[in-house]
Amino acid sequence: MNKKLIPVTIEVVGVAAIGVGIGVELATHADIGWAIVTTGSCLVAIGGVIWGKFMRK
Repeated sequence: MNKKLIPVTIEVVGVAAIGVGIGVELATHADIGWAIVTTGSCLVAIGGVIWGKFMRK
């Protein structure tokens, strides 16, 4: 697997999780939607850190 694909995949999964969280929140007004949005945001941040720290070489 291409090493550059790992952080990009993590970020894409994070963006998808944010979308799902927003959908859940709009549909049900449940707090789990905000938890999913927060998890997605963390995944996007982790992907960015991996890209910035380890893929610069």
